[in-house]
Amino acid sequence: MTSTALARYACDYCRHKKFRCTRELPKCGECKPWPVPCNYSRDIPDTGTSSTTTAPLTNTKKPNDVQLRLQNIEKAIRDLTDVVNKAVVAINEVSSTSQKEELSLHTTPAEPDDSTSRFYVGKHNSFSVFEDAHNSVQKATGSLSTSLHHNAASELQFLSTSLTTTVTDNQLRGNSFYIPSKAQGYQLIGKFLESVCMGDAFFTAPSEELVLQVIFKPEGVSRKAWIVYINYMILAMLSEDQSTEAKGFRHNVKLALNDSKIFLEPHLVHLQTLILLAIHGEDYASPSLSWMLVGHACRQAEALGLHLSTESDSETHQRRLSLFWMLFAVDKSCSLAFGRPCFLPSTTYAKVALPDLGHLTRFQPRSDSADGRAQSSIFGAHMFLARMELARLEGDVLYLVNSEVLGTSRNQLREDLTEWHTRTNQVLHNIFNTERALSSPNQLREMSLGISTMNFEYLHVFMVLTRADASCVGSRLDAAREAISLLPSLVSNWTSIYNPMTWHLLYFPFIPFFVIFEDLVKGRASRTTTTKQHDIELLSTTVSYYSSLRDQFQLLAPLCERLKNIANVFRRFAVVLAGDRGTLGKDKELLQKFPGDGISHTRTLDSNFSMTFKEIQAELADEIGDDLKQYLEWLPSDILCVPSGSLGDVSSGNMTKETVNNFPSSAQEEGPRGTKRPFDVMFDWFAWDS
Repeated sequence: MTSTALARYACDYCRHKKFRCTRELPKCGECKPWPVPCNYSRDIPDTGTSSTTTAPLTNTKKPNDVQLRLQNIEKAIRDLTDVVNKAVVAINEVSSTSQKEELSLHTTPAEPDDSTSRFYVGKHNSFSVFEDAHNSVQKATGSLSTSLHHNAASELQFLSTSLTTTVTDNQLRGNSFYIPSKAQGYQLIGKFLESVCMGDAFFTAPSEELVLQVIFKPEGVSRKAWIVYINYMILAMLSEDQSTEAKGFRHNVKLALNDSKIFLEPHLVHLQTLILLAIHGEDYASPSLSWMLVGHACRQAEALGLHLSTESDSETHQRRLSLFWMLFAVDKSCSLAFGRPCFLPSTTYAKVALPDLGHLTRFQPRSDSADGRAQSSIFGAHMFLARMELARLEGDVLYLVNSEVLGTSRNQLREDLTEWHTRTNQVLHNIFNTERALSSPNQLREMSLGISTMNFEYLHVFMVLTRADASCVGSRLDAAREAISLLPSLVSNWTSIYNPMTWHLLYFPFIPFFVIFEDLVKGRASRTTTTKQHDIELLSTTVSYYSSLRDQFQLLAPLCERLKNIANVFRRFAVVLAGDRGTLGKDKELLQKFPGDGISHTRTLDSNFSMTFKEIQAELADEIGDDLKQYLEWLPSDILCVPSGSLGDVSSGNMTKETVNNFPSSAQEEGPRGTKRPFDVMFDWFAWDS
């Protein structure tokens, strides 16, 4: 390298860093690898160098250096742009993929046209009334407006689809469990340990170490059923203002239920979790879901030999025996309601012993007395044993109703049922009066609720048993009236232990409701004004019952509101069809309890006045928002027969024999398919399960 290509002194960078500079031009060896200028501020041009040589070097150095710097900056910007674009694309792909996976894994799509997602329903089933209603909608095309016909058909399709597809809410907010704060978690654990003793007669309680793990480290729990069991009991302890915590614990329940072992592997923890959800699960209050949970629990009980005496200690055996009998009673109640064979036949387990009375004394509510001490009560023990006797009677009723046996056997069973009710009612009232002075307010409320529950269940079984007996029409109507009068005392939620199952609270009141409605429609000409008014007040009691029940539940509040509106629609129908001057006047006072629910146009009816179908439809058109004929078609065939195309004027001067036959009595009535089904006694309350 010639001397003209070297600077006289080191560059500023090498001088500052104490490096040995090569003094090359335009950049020294240390500065060449870096996109920075190499300045020779101390360099003085050599006087021996000609100006013609030095000038070009001086002029070309700066432009080259600036151009190089600009090129480096442009290259860095291009590289950075490429990196950012690739990162954005990658992030979008990951986000889109995770969202698709979460939707596909944690949601149940509602696809009515997907035949593979619908449950199979046999030819003879409780939902066959939907097919009749669908045919009626199609036949009524000429008498309905296009929009009204479309609305009726779509609503009917919605009800049918909701009963034959999965109706659970499986949407999850993520794959991780909700974990409360330390302070809140320990507070909830304390409440759980205080309350878990209420189920000690039937359920095996988890250890404190397991409860801690479920609350703070749920992902490490081997049996996910414990997560369901503990989280669901904690949900009952949360107040209304703890909505965030409630969503979190419900999320944990749904996430834990994804473990198929809970349903497929027989285990005591799995069994008691399933029965807890079936009885008190607000999220699983659909009749179909509850029945499925009971079925899984019964099969696991059979596989485990829950009723058998084992080598374990006496306390464990008594607890397993109590759980078996509770499951036995729930199975009989569900079978009687659905008209299906029971999972645990009475003949198979007729010789299984009942639990000891001493062990069942643990079945009692928690005391809320000031001193915190709970007075030992035997009310729950006697109530449980009486309920097991009723379950055996329900098994006999189920057999007789299916076999359509009449005469001596049915009369004897009715006498046995009445004798059981008289004896049980006396025993429970005696215990209530004896323990009244030493019981806390909460215990008194629970005992009163237990007495009402037993009476209501007896009346329900009595109405099923006497359905086909023409000689018991009057007693069946009296039973329905008494059942409706009990509804205000049955208002409760899943925090009570002496109340019926959740879906029984929701749907069973419609059975006595429509027994009274049937009598109002059929016998309106021969009934006194006082009797009519009393029965319409009972129908109004049902409406009020659902209003009160709505305040007891969180998730089921919309369903309770819908059931209330359904009851109110048919109550108004009874007022219009069966009322007279006094009845309608009194009913206006009743409607003041339900703001916004009044009848828009009331009419004064003479005792011998009957309205045409079109007049009734015009009277209630704004109230029901749908065709009245479809509401009548949804009724059981034994309440009111309204054949499509045969609804004409029914006036006081146009009552022919053919017209009267449109309102058949229960003794001569036949089903829409020409044969009477044994469970036509049941109102089709499945249709209201949405």
